[in-house]
Amino acid sequence: MKNKFVVLLVLLLAACSNNPSQTDAKTDTVTASGESQSSTYVSLPPAQIMELIQNKKDLLIIDVRSPQELREGKIVDSTLIPFWDIMKGNYSIPKDRPILMICAVGGRSYAAMQILSQKGYKEIYNLQGGIDAWKKANLPVVY
Repeated sequence: MKNKFVVLLVLLLAACSNNPSQTDAKTDTVTASGESQSSTYVSLPPAQIMELIQNKKDLLIIDVRSPQELREGKIVDSTLIPFWDIMKGNYSIPKDRPILMICAVGGRSYAAMQILSQKGYKEIYNLQGGIDAWKKANLPVVY
């Protein structure tokens, strides 16, 4: 219950922000067996995310927007897993692949990145400014 409250608080503080404080971060988490584990996550601007997509062929791109929001365009090869499904734990995401999180302006994907980090995912990226910043940078989207 406490974890859900913290996640909701993070979501409320970050979800609609166009410029959340998103910098490189390293956190330590504790696994179910009590082992300490290091997890790294980072928010990057669109140009760096484009390079990441081109260079990491095993990158899993997850869009956490709603199905209705996909009408605004999406990044090629992205997979829709709405934010609330991530909050509820209704997802199947491999832990052995790097992950890129995307939403409209970067807040929900940032919160989702933090949730996955707490669940033991080790390499997670966030599109800073979301799909809005991606489109403003004239990077490709599909409809």
